[in-house]
Amino acid sequence: MVWRLVLKCEVPLEAVETLSLEQIFIKFASSEQKQRASEFQRRFWDIVLCLDEAGVKSLHLHEPFPFAAEVLRQWSRHSTLAYLTGRTENMRQITMNELRKFGFPTENTELVMFSPEDFARARGADPSGLTLVDAKARLLSTICKMHNVVRVVDDYPGYFPAYKQFNIPDRIGLLRSRRYTPQDYITRGATRVIQNWKELENDLPNH
Repeated sequence: MVWRLVLKCEVPLEAVETLSLEQIFIKFASSEQKQRASEFQRRFWDIVLCLDEAGVKSLHLHEPFPFAAEVLRQWSRHSTLAYLTGRTENMRQITMNELRKFGFPTENTELVMFSPEDFARARGADPSGLTLVDAKARLLSTICKMHNVVRVVDDYPGYFPAYKQFNIPDRIGLLRSRRYTPQDYITRGATRVIQNWKELENDLPNH
């Protein structure tokens, strides 16, 4: 949907699941669009981060991962949960509303979010700015100072070196995108890889 709004063409789901953002743009953008790449880069992220009204209007398309809410409700009875999301602070209330709508626990939890400035580099506004990996590591550092973090679940392999650096013992890769293999997670520091949240039913974190 985002690519349709940005490029005014259909980008197949297979491409979204297997190609990077840059590869999708190179393959599907017109010659005229490629000459204005920085403009389209900003527009893409503004929609994703709901800085553009089109992003807010797309929220009805969101769906939760099957079994994720049930598993996290179970964990929240025994542990404090932290949702460390790449969403930005302007989406805090939107995100809380969605968590409740889809049955995710919000009691005994923390919602830790990026700031819009953390995306300055991704949006092309500041090439010298923090990478998203660095921004996430900074937020993770704060969480680890306040809590004994015993488990993390993430679907992006690039964040796992930070989880390993902070000595989180149970680092679970969620194999969601066809772009990655289980080895991509393990190589970067995951301790195990799962196909879906159902595999974590009755698998409580060790305190």
